[in-house]
Amino acid sequence: MELLVDRHHPPVYRFLYHLTRRVEDAEDLAQSTILRAIQAAGRYDGRAPMRSWLLGIAFREFGRFRRRRLWLPLIGDRPAADAFGPIHDGQALLTALARLQPDQRAVFLLHHVEEIPLAEIAAALDIPEGTVKSRLFAARTRLRTLLGEEKNHVPEAC
Repeated sequence: MELLVDRHHPPVYRFLYHLTRRVEDAEDLAQSTILRAIQAAGRYDGRAPMRSWLLGIAFREFGRFRRRRLWLPLIGDRPAADAFGPIHDGQALLTALARLQPDQRAVFLLHHVEEIPLAEIAAALDIPEGTVKSRLFAARTRLRTLLGEEKNHVPEAC
């Protein structure tokens, strides 16, 4: 259990922070994700890597969190812009990410920030790979609109 927490808590927390935009909520959700993973450990079938499986649980925890309270994308405490690789205007990107639909934002973050392959994202979120691709396309299209194609580069490659 200690190995699970040490190895996987940071990416789970980071993913949830990008979804919630609040340190406290991300920490609470990361803890509940780890607890759910421990409870469901017997059901882990190895189809997806452990990290992807945990991020899928984290996304479902985020869904429960959103249903429990009225959720608005918050623009507040921000991580460093370096977390987004080749996109240099971190402030603008974070603002634009907050305006995406949660399912699009999740797929974008899993693929471009956590660098998880599309097939693993599909397995983690329990959706078809084609749905992952369409959400990723929609997220990129919306981000291009929000950020302005000429000012920022949104990754094309899957």
